[in-house]
Amino acid sequence: MLIAYFSLEFPPRIFGGLGVYADYISRELAALGQKIFVFTLGDGELKRRQTRRGISIFREAALPMRDGWEPFLSARTHAWGEGVNFLFDLMSYNQLAAASLRDNGPFDLCVAHDWLGLPGAMAAKRSEDLPLIYHVHSLEVGRETAPNQQIVEMEIKGACLADGIITVSLAMKEQLASLGIPKDKIEVCYHGVETDVFSPSKVKPKKIEELREKYGIKEGDEVILFVGRLEAVKGVIPLLEAMSKVLAEHPRAKLLVVGKGTLEDQVMAMAEPLGESVKVVTDFLDLDSKIHHYALADLCVFPSFYEPFGIVGVEAAAMEKPAVVGASGISGLREIVDNPSSERPTGVHVNPHDPGDIAWGINLILEEPERRREWGKNGRAKCLDLFNWPRAAKETLDIYEKVISSRR
Repeated sequence: MLIAYFSLEFPPRIFGGLGVYADYISRELAALGQKIFVFTLGDGELKRRQTRRGISIFREAALPMRDGWEPFLSARTHAWGEGVNFLFDLMSYNQLAAASLRDNGPFDLCVAHDWLGLPGAMAAKRSEDLPLIYHVHSLEVGRETAPNQQIVEMEIKGACLADGIITVSLAMKEQLASLGIPKDKIEVCYHGVETDVFSPSKVKPKKIEELREKYGIKEGDEVILFVGRLEAVKGVIPLLEAMSKVLAEHPRAKLLVVGKGTLEDQVMAMAEPLGESVKVVTDFLDLDSKIHHYALADLCVFPSFYEPFGIVGVEAAAMEKPAVVGASGISGLREIVDNPSSERPTGVHVNPHDPGDIAWGINLILEEPERRREWGKNGRAKCLDLFNWPRAAKETLDIYEKVISSRR
């Protein structure tokens, strides 16, 4: 098949999980013999046309459209504030990408990754009569406390117009259905993790010792790791509020908070009274450093309020680390991590809004080292079976073929 992807992110321009997914799934589908063409946003410096790992990449640098369109803005669009500049660039990219698709076709299928690629993909469906799959990685109603209604409407319109929808968890399928999207139109396909890269076998003891020295972690200290954006939705504030109860039972616990975001100043201020028990790391971690931070940890904590999937959950599991995860609301982490009552537990589900519940989950995992190691091994076994990229690619390809067949 000749498959066209509309993805705002693609290497080397990656800002989050969407770009990581587009990268890995493209590679795996190419390895299965599919021809993948990615229409993504350029920056004026990266090559406009490139073949990488058998994937054809078309980068379109957005044109300065504001002068021409500003007279037509409505009051609703003015509510974007400075964000309207991003909106203009986004629409320009989508228009250019759709034109590039037209000039480089024909294709068998186009796929929009999140609403950011929907305008171009919907244009391709209309102009080229292409089957359209809308791949939903998250939704505006979950991402923001005050959702932008124009984006909400775009997401619903895309879901209605698409011939098929793929999303990342059963929780997200339920959220889509709550917006009126027919369930039989929605398929769930989990993300994967490179289990040969995120593997305890890749850990170098010397690098672990270097990290211990860097963070002042001594023999017998218990390391709790948080990796994520320092934003309210990731639950980092209630995690810090939970630490006093953790330290009451485990005085040698050390929390590493790794990430950047708008809450950096607040996180630093909350960490200061906790002294050496909390380290905030805002440095960029390359892949090798990230792997060794996981290896350093005794357990991981991801108390997100809204997490459609949660790639950090499978990375931690692949590294044999049990996890405490937010499990209320829309939580793909609830599907990644299995509770103590399950046949093969891998961690603990908690209410991420309740610091006391987060502390309870952390203390439960810390209290028995042998059980902690067993749960970690269970987590890696689940990744090897379920959360791997070859499986994700095969299931995704089956969905693509099903959608194309239904249009014939």
